[in-house]
Amino acid sequence: LNYEMLTMMIHRVFEKAIDEPSFGDMYADLCVRLSREIVIDSFLHVIRDETSNNYRWSANVSTDDEEIVGPFPGTKQCIEEASSDNNQEPIKREKRELRLVDILIQNDVFVKILQDMDAENDFYVVFFPMEDASECGQEVSKKVFQTEQACLSNAKKMNSFKRSLLNKCEDEFNKQDIYVELKKSIKEYETVQKQTMTKPQQAEAEEEFSFRRMKTKKQMLGNIRFIGELYKKGMLKEGIMHVCIRSLFKIEEVEGRGGEKQLKPMEDDDMDEEDHEAVCQLFSTI
Repeated sequence: LNYEMLTMMIHRVFEKAIDEPSFGDMYADLCVRLSREIVIDSFLHVIRDETSNNYRWSANVSTDDEEIVGPFPGTKQCIEEASSDNNQEPIKREKRELRLVDILIQNDVFVKILQDMDAENDFYVVFFPMEDASECGQEVSKKVFQTEQACLSNAKKMNSFKRSLLNKCEDEFNKQDIYVELKKSIKEYETVQKQTMTKPQQAEAEEEFSFRRMKTKKQMLGNIRFIGELYKKGMLKEGIMHVCIRSLFKIEEVEGRGGEKQLKPMEDDDMDEEDHEAVCQLFSTI
C-alpha cells in the first residue's frame, strides 16, 4: 500500500457511497473494517532535520524523479553534494531503477538519496530548498516535532484511513454553493453558446444542465446520509455532529459573557431548499 493507492481507495469508496445512498449503511460498514485493517506505516516517512535536531513527516516521498544528480560512491558524498555551493548538473533518470535510501533536511534543504538497484555502488541525490517543496511536488508536515516517536504518532493520526475519509466528507459538506460549477457552465451557455445553437441543441444543453443539477443535489444528500451512517458506526464523534447540525441550521456557537457558550444565527442565515432537505436527510439517518 502506498499513499496514492490509499487516496484512490478513499476516493472510490466515497464516490460510491454518495452516488448510491441506499447502500450508505453497507459502505459505512466497509469503512469501519478498512479503518481497522489498513496499515499505513509502509508509506510514512519520518524526516530528521540535521540542523535543528527536529523531525517532520511526509506521506508521499517519490522515487520517480525525472532528473537526478550523481552517481556517487556513497550516501555521505550525496549529502556533501546537496550542501555544496558548486553542484553538478542533473542528469536524466532514463531507465534506472532506483530505491529510496535516506531522507533528511539540512540547512533548510530537502535531501533525498536514491540507490541504483542494478548497480548497488551507485547513489544519486535529489535536493531542493524547503521553501520550494510544494512546487517540487513534495508534501512535508508543517508541524515540527522534537522526537521521532512523536512525529511518527502524528503522521499515523493525520494519514489514517479514518482521518482521510472524514476530511473528504468535510470538504464536500463545507461547500458554500454546491452548484457553483453548474452556474458557471450555465452562464457561459447563456452569454456565448446559446446564440450559435439550433433549437434542438439548446434543448439538449438545457436537459444536460437539469441532469447535472439533479446529480449534484443527489450527491450532496448522499454525503449527508453517509455522514449520518458513519456517526452511527462510531466513526464520528457526537461533537462533530453538533457542528454539522448547527451549520445546516445556519447557527454558530459563540462565547458569551462569563465565558459561557451561546448560539446565535449566522450572518447569512437564510436556509434554502437544499439546506432543509439536508437537515431532514441527516435526522432521518441518525
